Parts: sequence; structure tokens; C-alpha cells
Amino acid sequence: MRQIRQTFAAFVVRDFRYMWGGSLLSVTAFMTSFSLIPSVAYELTGSYTAAGIAMLGSGISQTLLGPIGGVIADRYRKKPLVMAGQVLPGVLLGALGALIVTDLISIPLLVLATLIMGAGFSLMGPARQAWTGFIVPRRLLPNAVALQQMSMNTGQVLGPTLIALFGVFMALEGSNTGILFLTVASFFAIVVPLTASIRTEGPAKPTAERRAMRIELAEGFRYLRSNPRLRILWGYFLLIVACGWGFQTLLPGVLAQEFGRAPTDVGPTFLIFGVSSLVINILLAGAVSGRWAWPLLMIMGLVMAVGFWLVAIAPSYGVFLILGAFVGAGRSGTMLVNQSLMMGNTNPAYFGRVMSFAMMAFGFQALFGPVWGGIADAIGGRETMALIGVMAAGATVFMLFGWLRTRHLPLEPGTAAASMGRRPGTSVQRPEPAPAGSANGLDALPGFAAQLAPVALMDPQKVRS
Repeated sequence: MRQIRQTFAAFVVRDFRYMWGGSLLSVTAFMTSFSLIPSVAYELTGSYTAAGIAMLGSGISQTLLGPIGGVIADRYRKKPLVMAGQVLPGVLLGALGALIVTDLISIPLLVLATLIMGAGFSLMGPARQAWTGFIVPRRLLPNAVALQQMSMNTGQVLGPTLIALFGVFMALEGSNTGILFLTVASFFAIVVPLTASIRTEGPAKPTAERRAMRIELAEGFRYLRSNPRLRILWGYFLLIVACGWGFQTLLPGVLAQEFGRAPTDVGPTFLIFGVSSLVINILLAGAVSGRWAWPLLMIMGLVMAVGFWLVAIAPSYGVFLILGAFVGAGRSGTMLVNQSLMMGNTNPAYFGRVMSFAMMAFGFQALFGPVWGGIADAIGGRETMALIGVMAAGATVFMLFGWLRTRHLPLEPGTAAASMGRRPGTSVQRPEPAPAGSANGLDALPGFAAQLAPVALMDPQKVRS
């Protein structure tokens, strides 16, 4: 019972409950649409490459605009940014559904749609992450971070469930797919009011402290590059996401060519994915701030790699579904632990920018979509999945060497990792003299200074109303 209370402790904060509910519905809509867009493209063309190209727009916008979104999140009020990032995809998904229903959809329009959705996510993602630090007390932040990730994985369950239910009552192809897009677009009629009801704004950086955007962006990248732990975590996150999300690109073609299923019959597979992701997140939520966090990161990376090898040799559709759980659990677990470690080793003044650089991974994976599709058209879907497994395993080995090289370096003062106390063989850097105010215009203890310190080690604070 005590473990359950710790798992859901941040729900005591009203504003966080509203944020979490909005996140759950929006992620469900995103997961449904992003699961179906490659299927729509494959249905139009019968090509793996086209399925990857359809997601290319998201890759371009998130890669180019993601870091800018981080600067914006550090400078402006968070609530309006998040709301704008929710209104845009709601309208866009409705338009996309209408185009599919009227049979006016095409590959260029799919690329344009993912381009705009990626831009919206680049604006909303970093702002929502930073906003969480102002909504919940510091002692609840580790739990809030885990619950936010849990909402994403719950959305991965609900999205495929919607796809599967639609597939039961009607053939999920042609205009019926458009109806599903229209359905998930309607979710934002609930999401936007929920977000509007959140009382905490998330303060803006004082105008006098702002500099040119390019200067603040370059400063954020220099900070990321100069921190050895963040540098290797960032590189690993880029690679693991590019590999893990290749499954989405390849799945429609593998279902059609290897198992004789419809390319839009992705619901059961993603349902297994979502359930395994949710289970592994619950198991890892209490360990991300402990001594096993770094080893768990690499274990999860290897689980994902092995999962790709297993699905590549699956002899039947039923076995393929079961083995897909390893890919889902490994991918989700690696992302959860990696992002937790990045936040825990980041100075709060750079939180928005560092996390925006991490979110570039989702644009990076979309840019890799046509690459995976082209390879699959040349050598086959199963063979490409096996190749992705090799790349994921190789990236994890490099991560292991990076961890061994940096594990005894001093911890940066002011980060959550330093606030946890010294571990054997690890020191804390001597802090510089404290400035008059933080980069966000707050006093010496910013709202998210201890992102991932264990709840038990944090000083009690009053819950913010």
C-alpha cells in the first residue's frame, strides 16, 4: 500500500491532476494518429519507403524547431505555450480525418500534416516539461516525472485499443480510418479546457534577463556538450529512439508481407506494446533515482535489441505479437531511465533547453523513417528489424563504456543528482558563488532544482493549491 501511495503521490496536487488528464488524452490522440499515418501511406502506395516518408515532416520540424522550443520554454509563460501546442494538433487531426473521408488524402498532404504536428509538439513538449516544475512541490517532482511518462505509455495502450475496437466494428481502411482521425481530434475539446483550468502559470523569464535567442540556444548547447554525462546520455537517446521507433515504420509492411494481414491492422501489436511499456514503467518508477539507474538504462537497451531480433524470426503472427512486448518494454524503459538521468544531471537554469535537445530524438527518428523503409524495400522487413537490433545493441555497448568513463566524475552542484548525497567514489563540485537570482528570475532554490531526488530524501513541503 505504501508503494502504491508513493507511485501516485503527485496526484494530491489539483493542477497536476488536470495536467496529467490532458496529457493522457492528447497522447492517446497522438499515438492513434501516428500509429495510423504509416499505415495510410502504405495502403496508398504499398511501399515501405512511402510509410517512412509520411512521417518525414515530423522529423524535419522537430529536429529544426525542437531546440528553439526549449529556449522559448525557458523564456515565456508555460501555460499559453502548452495550450497553443494542443489547439494546433486538434484542428490538424480533424482536417486530416476529413481529407481521408473524402478520399483527397495523398503522401504530400500526410507529410505536410506531420510537419505541422511536429512543430506543435516542439512548442508544447519542452514547455510542459518545464511547467511541471512549477506545478508540484519539489518533494513530489520525481513522482510527477514518472507519472507523466506513465501517461504517455497509458496513451500507447488506449490508442491501439481504439484502433482495435474500430477494427472490430468496421474495416479499418479508406474512409473508416478518417472517421477514427475525426474521433481522436474531438479529444482536444476536453484537453484544452482541462489545461485552461490549471491555475499555476509557470513564470516567464524577466525581459531584462533575456538575450538574443541564438545566444541562449548556443549557451544551452555548450552546456550540454560540456557535461560528459549529459553528452553521452543525449547521444544514446538519439540513437535508441531512432532505432526503437523504426518499428512503427516497418510494422504495416511486415504485417502485410509476412503474415498476410491488412497494413492498418496495427491495433493488437501496439496494444501489446503499450501494456508492456506501462508495466515496465511502473516497475522502474521507484528505481530511476537509485544506484541501479545507470545499469538499468543499459539493461533496457539490450532488452529492446533482443526484442527486435526475436520479432525478426517470429514464425507466426501470434508469436510476433507476444515477442513484440520485449521491444515495447525495452524501448519505453530505456527512454524513461534515460530522460530521468538527463533531468537529474541538469542544472535547472538549462532544463528547458536540455530537454528540448533530448526531444530532437523524436524528429531524428522520423528522419530515419525513409531510411528504414528504403532498407526494408531492398532487403526485407524482417532483415531490417534484425539490423535495427544490431544497431541498438552497439549503441548500448558504447553507452556502457561512456558510463564507466564518467561514473566517478564530480556531480554538478544544484542538480538533483548532487542533492541525493554523495555516492561512494563520487564527489560534488564546489559550487560557484550564488547569483542574486536564477536564470528564471527566481531565488536560489528554483522550483525544479531536485527533479529526481527520492521523495524520502526531500524536505517536506506544503502542497501547492
